[in-house]
Amino acid sequence: MISRRDIGTTQAVEGRTLSGVAAVYGAQSREIFENGRTFTERIAPGAFGESVRGDVKLLYNHDPRMPLARSRSGTLALEDRADGLHYTAQLPETTLGNDVRELLVRGDLSGEMSFGFYVTRDTWNKSRTERTVHEARLVEISVVVDAAYPQTSSSLRHVDAAAMDAARARLELHLQRIKQWTS
Repeated sequence: MISRRDIGTTQAVEGRTLSGVAAVYGAQSREIFENGRTFTERIAPGAFGESVRGDVKLLYNHDPRMPLARSRSGTLALEDRADGLHYTAQLPETTLGNDVRELLVRGDLSGEMSFGFYVTRDTWNKSRTERTVHEARLVEISVVVDAAYPQTSSSLRHVDAAAMDAARARLELHLQRIKQWTS
């Protein structure tokens, strides 16, 4: 299942360039309820690894029908730094791009970001109430209207799209493991 976390960050809007921090490393989340369990988590520095160099999308509210930028097209750049995952995006000259830009400038959007990822390696405390994500595959980052919490938190939106993405990711992971075993 794709995990999505919301985080309050500061964004800068200059012209059509949007930049900020999509994920803060080492910060403890507020309580997350996922898969029938309540817990807190931290994203370890560098947890997104090579996936930040893959095809990551910038969406509006996690909606795949509302793309704003994409690393593959060169309109989204991600940089993994010690403090977190930084991004710079060129907003499109489209109705959506113009609307998002204007809402950020006016302050109607608070500047909060969220990110969607698949966990590939994590550790838990003994009572399984605290998780540290050591490795994850980043799928998307999103400008969100209002995160559920001002700091890191959990939200899951567009379950149908998320279920398809999760199935695809599991198949990719299984194929990679099979290739490793047979080589």
